[in-house]
Amino acid sequence: MPETQNSLPPALKRASEEGIDLSQLYERMALTPTERLRKHFRMAAAIHELRKAAQRNRDRNRPSETA
Repeated sequence: MPETQNSLPPALKRASEEGIDLSQLYERMALTPTERLRKHFRMAAAIHELRKAAQRNRDRNRPSETA
């Protein structure tokens, strides 16, 4: 992470001045590309599982079509 606000590139300096927390950006950039991809795929898998669970919940709560 740059040590001072003055050493930031202009776009990051503006973002920081607007109150944007740059810490996550710096944390992610400290990872290797392979580590970032692994995190991405783990998150994508978690989102997929959440969507499947939500669909099961909708299916379970759907009114029966037999009348």
